Amino acid sequence: MDFGNVKWFDIKQGVGQIEPDEGDFVHVDMAALRRAGLPTLREGQLVAYELNYARGHSAAENLRVL
Repeated sequence: MDFGNVKWFDIKQGVGQIEPDEGDFVHVDMAALRRAGLPTLREGQLVAYELNYARGHSAAENLRVL
């Protein structure tokens, strides 16, 4: 598991970014939130996630708010 803070999440667009403890920003989308049973993410929330490399960028999966 990796950890980071939610940089931003736009509920209307269904996408956002997580700022990890180390490395580049990680993409997060509404589909990942639904699979995790989360309604949305708030800026600054601490989250745990697994990295999934798909469609040319890193994406967060198996999200958990800490």
